[in-house]
Amino acid sequence: MPATIYARVDEDLKTATDQYAADRGMSLASAVSDLVSRGLVAASDEGSAAHLERRVRELEAELSRVRDAATAMDGRLHQLLGACQCGQPLSGYDLLVTGRCTACSRGITGLLTNSAETGGNLDRGEFAPFLAGIGVTVALIVLAYAASRE
Repeated sequence: MPATIYARVDEDLKTATDQYAADRGMSLASAVSDLVSRGLVAASDEGSAAHLERRVRELEAELSRVRDAATAMDGRLHQLLGACQCGQPLSGYDLLVTGRCTACSRGITGLLTNSAETGGNLDRGEFAPFLAGIGVTVALIVLAYAASRE
């Protein structure tokens, strides 16, 4: 058997409830029951919603840090570091990712050891800052990942 709740409400709230009932083809009692049920669910979910909003802010901050690190890494990967024996300029991407010259497919890791058979050259003045930048970028990514796990 349904229970009854008596409550005095503001005239604006009564008008809005009447409109809600009319818009949905409900009786006033059904509309009030529906609205109270929805309100109770929303009130009980407030803590969960606040937690989710806080987590979204944390993830947005983490994404911003990772985006900054990725931008720095991208800049370093485009940095020209030397030239292959065939004359093709070699970038950080060629050195770290492909390991080959994009023009002749010759392996370029020998440039790091100054091997005579490679025939190419490595600009040591560019290489040291390149490695430092890559190291810092990787450290930022690791820190962002570690912070997200806490």
